[in-house]
This record gives sequence, structure tokens and C-alpha cells, in this order.
Amino acid sequence: MYSERAVGAIEVLAKAFDDITGSGQVELSEEHGEVFIWVFGWWAWISRSSKLVVLAHRADLGHESIPSMRSIMEHSLVMQWVVDTGADAIATLSALDDERRRKLFDEVVAAGWSVSPEFNRPEPVTDPRRRKIENFGELCVSYNARSLYVPYRMLSAHVHPTAKGAAAYMSENRLADHPVQAVVGSDLAVTAVCVIQAALTINSLLSSDLLSAAITAAQERLGAAIDRPTLKPA
Repeated sequence: MYSERAVGAIEVLAKAFDDITGSGQVELSEEHGEVFIWVFGWWAWISRSSKLVVLAHRADLGHESIPSMRSIMEHSLVMQWVVDTGADAIATLSALDDERRRKLFDEVVAAGWSVSPEFNRPEPVTDPRRRKIENFGELCVSYNARSLYVPYRMLSAHVHPTAKGAAAYMSENRLADHPVQAVVGSDLAVTAVCVIQAALTINSLLSSDLLSAAITAAQERLGAAIDRPTLKPA
């Protein structure tokens, strides 16, 4: 029952994403323009990844879609933090991009690859807000959302090479062609909640309530009223 409700909610918002992007543009208030440019791609990732989760569920590959579900959880809260924090978050994202390019540059040099002179090594940067993006647990605490971090950690055991993941296809020392413990309905339900929260975040940036009807329909399919978590005061 949980599974079908969650799938129904996800499908409603996946269609809403298709409808909006099919038009090629949306109306934004001027104050939200720059933030929207930063988070739209993440919403697209969430929406399209949610389609992948549904396809996997219907193909009896729900367990193998765990990386996508975990990614949806992370992206939905980070994009909300960027919307809530605005220019400061954008500055942090830019600084982290420089930091990643610096590390990649160093790894390329260490690997003995030649580097074109046009590519410069960014200088190391310091930004105390970067942990909000690099440490999902800390971000969850900032939003009083430990209830989201618990399933995130549980799913992480199957994303990384762990003992739990190694035993996923073994039953009483017998090989199995399917996971012994399949994805449960609650995992899909949490995914649906995050997809709804991402839609609420995007809808807050639009000058018209393009997503409101779809969000309401998705909540009805899921059978629960969903709100965005609230960022605690700094």
C-alpha cells in the first residue's frame, strides 16, 4: 500500500515537471532569478531520478535504485538550504566548485597528466558554510530533520561497499538473484516526501502557483500533508 501511494505521488510531480519544462520557461519574481538558476538543475535531477526509481520499482529493481533515492533525499534538502540562504549559499557553492577544481587539478598533476596552460589552479578557499553541503547530517540537524537523516544513513549502507551490502544477495549461505531484503514501502514513501518538498521549494520561487495543484494531488496520493522543514536560526 505504501509503495503504490508513493509511486502515485511521484508520478504526479514527474508529470508536472514535464509540463513545466515542456513550455521552456517560467515566470519568476526578480528577487528569485539567480537562486532559481542555481537550483533548477537539481530539481530536474530529482524529478528525472524519481522517474528512474518508479521504473526500477516496477521492474523489481527497487533495491538497485537505492543510490537514486539517497541522492533525491540529499538534493531536496540542499536545494531548500540554497533557497532559504540565498546569496550566501550561492557564494558557498561557487567556493566549493573552485575547491573541487583545485583538488582535481592536483590529482591530474599527481597522475602525471599534462595540463593545458589555459587551466589555472584555483587557490584554496575557506567557507564555514561549506559543511552544510559537504555534511548532510549537519544540514539535517540545522533543519530539525534527523528523521530524514536516519533513512539516509540506512540507505547509505547499500550505496557504499559495506558488509550489509555484501550480504544483500545471500540467504542462509545460498546465492540469490534478488536482494534478500527488498526496498520497503517506507523507503519509497520517504522518497516521495522529498520529491514533494523539492516541488514546494521550486514553487516558492515562481510568480504563479504552477505547481500548487500538482503538489496537492501528490499529497493526496501519498495520504499525508507535507511541509518543508524549517531552518533553525543561525
